[in-house]
Amino acid sequence: AVIPGNDLSAKKPQRQRMFMKPLKSLFAKYGIDRELAKIYIACFIVFPANSYSVAMLYPFLSAMTKFFLPGIDTALVNRYAGVIVGAFFTGRIFGSFLWGSLADHFGRKPILIASATLMAICSFMLAFSVSYVMTVVFRVVLGFCSGVFVVSRAVISESSSNVNHTFGFSVLTCSWLVSAVIAPLLSGLSADPISQYNLTLPDGTLKSFLTNFPYSPPFLLNTLVCIAGVLAVIFLLPETLDKVKKRRLNNLSETVSPDVHEVIEPESKASHTTIPVPDVLFTDCQGHISHVSSEDIDSSESKQCNRELEMEDLAGSAPTNSSTKTYTVKCLHALINAHTSARRWFADVKFILFNKVTLLVFLTHCLFAVVDTGFDAIYSLWCASPLYLGGIGFTVREIGITSTVVGALFLPFSLFVYPLLEKKFGSIQSFQMSAILNLFLAVIIPNIHYLAVTGP
Repeated sequence: AVIPGNDLSAKKPQRQRMFMKPLKSLFAKYGIDRELAKIYIACFIVFPANSYSVAMLYPFLSAMTKFFLPGIDTALVNRYAGVIVGAFFTGRIFGSFLWGSLADHFGRKPILIASATLMAICSFMLAFSVSYVMTVVFRVVLGFCSGVFVVSRAVISESSSNVNHTFGFSVLTCSWLVSAVIAPLLSGLSADPISQYNLTLPDGTLKSFLTNFPYSPPFLLNTLVCIAGVLAVIFLLPETLDKVKKRRLNNLSETVSPDVHEVIEPESKASHTTIPVPDVLFTDCQGHISHVSSEDIDSSESKQCNRELEMEDLAGSAPTNSSTKTYTVKCLHALINAHTSARRWFADVKFILFNKVTLLVFLTHCLFAVVDTGFDAIYSLWCASPLYLGGIGFTVREIGITSTVVGALFLPFSLFVYPLLEKKFGSIQSFQMSAILNLFLAVIIPNIHYLAVTGP
């Protein structure tokens, strides 16, 4: 018999219902089903593979530089430490284009798995770095392999609708903020444990390992974060590139005119599949295939040819018979794509360089990105610098704790305070207030040095 008031098994489902009810109401508000929730969870777990790799380095950056360059002048430590920070972003500049193209060709899921796996391997190799040059090289490679940043944003964009698009990108923002809180704390507490905690270990493998590789624990933790992202993508994330192709196919099928109709046959009848080409288009292809001008690109016949063949590629139909008409149309299709892509690229560059509003927004965003990234890197170096060089002389653990406190305060501020400011004052005034506050803090923070010199 069950004693009234002691049925713990009945209270457990009740607690679960109390927790799940607001979550379900939130998902219902933004139109999030089970499949979309899995996508958001997978992106939330895999995104720290990139953000954790950036934030985990700051607490022990200066100390690690001194370890690899023991005879270096103290005044030059920050210069060499800055090279380690910049190495990651240098690799990411060149890797972003490659990972984006590979994701469009092979799909989002396999590229996310490959990118997170390579990042785990690079982090593992950094844990056993034996020189400054080796650290810089593997940081460049780690940044080059960080395609998670680009592809996960594409997954969120493709999976979300107008109702939950903002919520989806807020998931990535929250993931980055969580990494900004956890990464400095774990790195500051785990770096160089023998010197930091005055450990007395017996002679053996563990003591030898921590003596020769004192900064390996943070990188091993980063490896585990990347592996967790790989597992989340494998078991939770479906492929989203197929949805994009179907959406493009539907859009193209709605724009195809009735006088040019392509019948897409199944693979079993692929050998009898042809592309019907109007005589007008065929004559135009024969007369102008050798000199395609901008007027040809913009003509309705060329656009119709481009739509028809793109529908064939998206539908995955087999190659057609090698008739003269089909070959001519395919040649024109290739010329159209190359010429149109070049024109669009030059048009975008021209629009950015010669449009004052776009150029101002572009330059402003770049400057704020430089300020934001630079502050994160310079802050840790400034904290680790001795007092006579203008720093405040923090230890690795103190830098990790202060960075964690800053991230913990930034998390509720971004989730609650910023939306209220934007709702009350609007986007422009909120941005202006943030810019003024950043300028004020940039002037005030370095003066904390004088407080550290004078003492409490």
